[in-house]
Amino acid sequence: MEVPFSEILNRIAVIDRDIAELNRLKSRLPADRPYSPTIQLTFDKQINTLLNERVSLMELPILHPPLWLLSKEGLEPADESSILKERKSLLAGDLSVAHPNEQDVINFIREIPKTEVHLHLEACVNKETLKFLYKKNGVEVTDQEFEDKYNFKDLNGFIQVFFFVQGSVKEASDLGYFIDSLADYLRSNNIVYCEAFFAPSKFIQNGLDFDEMVEVMVNRIRQIEVKDGITIRLLVDVSRSFGPENAMNNLKRVLGLKHKEVIGIGLGGAELMGPAKDYSEVFKVARESGLRCVAHSGEDDGPWAIWDAVNLCKAERIGHGTSAIQDPELVRYMKENRIPIEICVTSNVFTGKYVRKEQNHPVRYYYDQGLMLCINTDDPDIFNVNLTYEFFKLYRFLDFSIDEIIDLVRQGVLCTFHPEKESLWKSMEEKIEKIKLKYNLVSDKQLTSV
Repeated sequence: MEVPFSEILNRIAVIDRDIAELNRLKSRLPADRPYSPTIQLTFDKQINTLLNERVSLMELPILHPPLWLLSKEGLEPADESSILKERKSLLAGDLSVAHPNEQDVINFIREIPKTEVHLHLEACVNKETLKFLYKKNGVEVTDQEFEDKYNFKDLNGFIQVFFFVQGSVKEASDLGYFIDSLADYLRSNNIVYCEAFFAPSKFIQNGLDFDEMVEVMVNRIRQIEVKDGITIRLLVDVSRSFGPENAMNNLKRVLGLKHKEVIGIGLGGAELMGPAKDYSEVFKVARESGLRCVAHSGEDDGPWAIWDAVNLCKAERIGHGTSAIQDPELVRYMKENRIPIEICVTSNVFTGKYVRKEQNHPVRYYYDQGLMLCINTDDPDIFNVNLTYEFFKLYRFLDFSIDEIIDLVRQGVLCTFHPEKESLWKSMEEKIEKIKLKYNLVSDKQLTSV
């Protein structure tokens, strides 16, 4: 359907005004109140809805478009410069000024290609899909029950939400809907490569077959890659929540797979209930079998837990790692050994163990110290966040420049287990350079290699 150009412009103006107002109100929230994170996420969700509408408006066919909006082919040389400048100023922001419009920064971050590697499959399922699955499987859940489940206060409360999402699955084919929800999230944030955690223990306890579940997911992943060019790889969460013996059983199941889409294991679950050292043998067997190994650590426990994860489990990446800042020797060790930290700002603020507001997150310190970092959401549909906003929060609250954000996108590629990281980054960088020109972002700063 073609829409008059004036209507599109008017609606975009209203959206920009509303977003500015929401951002202004959100900035007035006290950062240290227990209710602040929940209210802030509500603001973020509404802002994100408006942003998605803005993006969709920019893609609508236009009825009788003005001359300057058309391709430059056919323009007189004398007119080309002024017309293109006018078109560019309206369709994209200007990030070359000292203090660019925050909405332009958000739009820029949304458009550039990105990677994400700390992402739980079960926490990418939107509520509509979740309600559909519960209804499909004959379980009635009221809207109030949904809201009560998602109104958690700490890490253990989050894990209960996690189990609630898993409870919607009654047959292996249901996991195809999980992958579809993940793909929707990736598309909306221009994420071209993703490593997602899949936690099988609860499903297996409920009688589902591990191989059948993986087969369903792998088939959907392959279809998405062909259709959208998005690469998804799975890390099986062996999980602290069910003990070391269960973790070893999960590992044995993974070792029986032959799918290239399943690349390794991760250690998630309640950190205080399952120290990493208890899983060192599981990780040893996994490493010797050629699997990639990562671990959540330093999210709910101190730096000693991270030491165990890197020394005893030989974890190749550390998820969260917020308590590492307490031990300068650990920070030096991780830098020297090029062990990346999977940064999840919103998640850390929401669970609130070591970080209560974005301004105090250690990511700024880690970056300045030269650690390898990648930016992630952890659980987008549970926390009502997305990767675009995770990067924007670095800009808004932690004084990261646009160049530094692009550098973090580059580091994110290097932190993946992609077999051809340099070629992946090269293709992403070419697209980023074009988008930078669109936003008049020209920088003399050259990104150095990690």
